[in-house]
Amino acid sequence: MRGGEFCVNLRGLDHYAEHGYKGILSGDPHGGWKRPSNGGDGDGDCGNRLLGGGVHVSDVDRWVTVPYRFNRGIVHDGDLPHLSAPVESILATNGGGGCDDSPPMISRVIIGFNVFGHDVGAIVSTAPEHSRSFRRRVTLYRSAINACRARVGEADEVRGGGGGMDLSQVRKSRVLTKLLVLAKRERVKDELRLAQERLSCGIRRRLLSNHARDLPPLRVADIIEEFGSPNDDSEDGMWPRSVDVHVHVHHMLLPAKDGRDDLSFLDEDGLAGPSGETFRIIQVAVDSGHAAVSNSTNDGKSPSRSLISPSTCLDVSKCK
Repeated sequence: MRGGEFCVNLRGLDHYAEHGYKGILSGDPHGGWKRPSNGGDGDGDCGNRLLGGGVHVSDVDRWVTVPYRFNRGIVHDGDLPHLSAPVESILATNGGGGCDDSPPMISRVIIGFNVFGHDVGAIVSTAPEHSRSFRRRVTLYRSAINACRARVGEADEVRGGGGGMDLSQVRKSRVLTKLLVLAKRERVKDELRLAQERLSCGIRRRLLSNHARDLPPLRVADIIEEFGSPNDDSEDGMWPRSVDVHVHVHHMLLPAKDGRDDLSFLDEDGLAGPSGETFRIIQVAVDSGHAAVSNSTNDGKSPSRSLISPSTCLDVSKCK
């Protein structure tokens, strides 16, 4: 095969800042990459080093060019700009290893794996690389950039230079307006998700602390009063209100639709014993000062339409 090299730029995010994603800023879809000669230093290709396996490293523009090889695997940091160079030709081979009379092909299959840590995995999962949602967002951002440039150009002509955009120009652009609405919607969703996680954590810690002190089980009403603000609170955007906490506790006790066990959790801080032990939230029936485990956990069946009663008592039990 001629061409089809894998190329990666060691400048990382600085290269993206100069050229943009797929060269949207510089206008060069290859981001300044050029196919090096075969010789490396001393062969008319000043600034290139030839390493093992035919790998070229440019000390000038920091491009690393890895030639095609069958079944070759390449691993690199995800923040490095990378591309697959155009394939010039592929010659099909017959069973004996020689070239047959088939016409040259110009396509191949590349299998890529993007691996993300827990720190950014949840964010990336909303638009995985090269997915339909990812391509849609890239198209939207590019349209926004083009609209921004056009508006800035119009403003410069009117004002005689100066650059910049004001809010009225943003509002005139449907693309930019849509982008701002989507960004705000995503921000609100992320903030709500984080607030829900903090509430779940707070409720679990409260149950663990209560259990460790051998106190009577907590009623749902106690949790609502402790963690929720009054439902008639006039402050805009206040969350969680009492009804929010009630609904949240109700959903915490429901079996997850995907089969996960959200009732079990780790006591990471050792509030009820050695750290790292697993506990499970349980409903208990209290009678004459004695508590017994209730069997009203729905057993995976369809959830009731009514919320859990505020008089329901909750406790935690150590998992074996």
